[in-house]
Amino acid sequence: MSTEVHQTGRGNPGLKSGVRHERVPIHSYDVDFRKRATAEAMSRAFLEAAWNHAEDLGVGYAELAKQNKFWVLARLFVQIDSYPHWGETVDLTTWPRGTSGVFALRDFEILNAEAKRLAAGASSWLVLDAVTHRPQRVEKLVLRIPAAETRLAVGREPKKLASTEAGAIALTRIVRYSDIDVNHHVNSARYIGWLIDSYSPEFHRSHTLRALEVNYVGESRWADNLSVLSRQLGPREFAHSIVKLDQSEVCRAELSWNAESADRSLSTLASRR
Repeated sequence: MSTEVHQTGRGNPGLKSGVRHERVPIHSYDVDFRKRATAEAMSRAFLEAAWNHAEDLGVGYAELAKQNKFWVLARLFVQIDSYPHWGETVDLTTWPRGTSGVFALRDFEILNAEAKRLAAGASSWLVLDAVTHRPQRVEKLVLRIPAAETRLAVGREPKKLASTEAGAIALTRIVRYSDIDVNHHVNSARYIGWLIDSYSPEFHRSHTLRALEVNYVGESRWADNLSVLSRQLGPREFAHSIVKLDQSEVCRAELSWNAESADRSLSTLASRR
């Protein structure tokens, strides 16, 4: 997704803004068989906006690299009210929202051209030492951000998910070149793609993702063998764990879905492009 940037400020106009706006076009490679943006694509757009905003605020990858540190996404909660479609351009707004313990908080919203909210989310980030991978204090970094927003996009912070009971293997993957990011581990959005890929075609034809919550609890790297374990929690609610061959966990998640009628699905397909 390419972007057009606009930043708004409050208080001193000479300071960098605590809120970032990006215009994000939905491309053919961002959508699924319904021509709707995937949760992975929307998550990538949010992560890119967060990355860009941190750079502009002087607390991004380049600045932390000088200190032998780096940002990692620890928790993510996303609510999806409606999906943008191929050919649309949406407004993505993101803002840092202070700290909670060792976490730096950041929220986001995605709006359509009529300013209707399509999706929103909350995220928790860690700063890790590049050598030890131990969490570092984030308060000083966050204090450098001017005009911090306190508004909650989804009413709460991402929560810590309990370790799930071992479920059935729904998908296996070997980490390859295209899965790896600049920190030399699997990109956060890629896990979301794998989680969604673990559902059958039949399930996807009759359901639409409503919400996802992800905890990133470990790292996976090139050539790691991973399995997505799945267990049903309730009607259209599922818990997942992504584990390595030694059963060490790298990611846990909960996904909630809406049932979608065949008539609605077909009409959506027919009405788009």
